Amino acid sequence: MLTTEPAVTVLTTVCPDELIATITAATISIRLVGSSIGFAVYFNVLQNKLTPILPANVGTAAAQAGLPPSEIPTFLGAFLEQTGPLTGYAPAVLLAATNALKDSYVEGFRMVYFVSIAFGASAIIACLFLGDIKKFMVDRIAVDIH
Repeated sequence: MLTTEPAVTVLTTVCPDELIATITAATISIRLVGSSIGFAVYFNVLQNKLTPILPANVGTAAAQAGLPPSEIPTFLGAFLEQTGPLTGYAPAVLLAATNALKDSYVEGFRMVYFVSIAFGASAIIACLFLGDIKKFMVDRIAVDIH
C-alpha cells in the first residue's frame, strides 16, 4: 500500500493552525484502519491461493522424490500441519517437499502482488483528483518547536 505522508502533509498545510493536532491524529487513525484492511485483504488472497495448491504441490513433489503413495497423507500432515515427526523420511523427499512449499508460496504471493498493484493504481488515480493547494502555501510557521 502506498504511504500516506503526502496526505498528512497536505492536510496539515490546508487546515487551520488550531486543528493541526486533530487533523494529524485523524489521518494517523485512518492510516491504521486502512493498513488493517489492506492486511486482511492480502492475507485472504494468500490463504485462498495457497489452500488448494499447497497440499497438491507438496504431495506431488514428495511422490516424485520416491515417497510411496500410501504414505503421502501422513507425510502431508507431518510436513504441513506438524502432526508428527519428519525423521523417518528420506532427505530427498524432504528437500523436494521444501522446494515445492517455496514454489507454492511464490505462486501465492504473486497474486498478492497483483492485488497490491490494483490498490496502487487506484491510489494514483485518486491523486489525479487532488486540488491545488498553492493558496495555502504561505511563509508562516504555525508551530515553532525551538
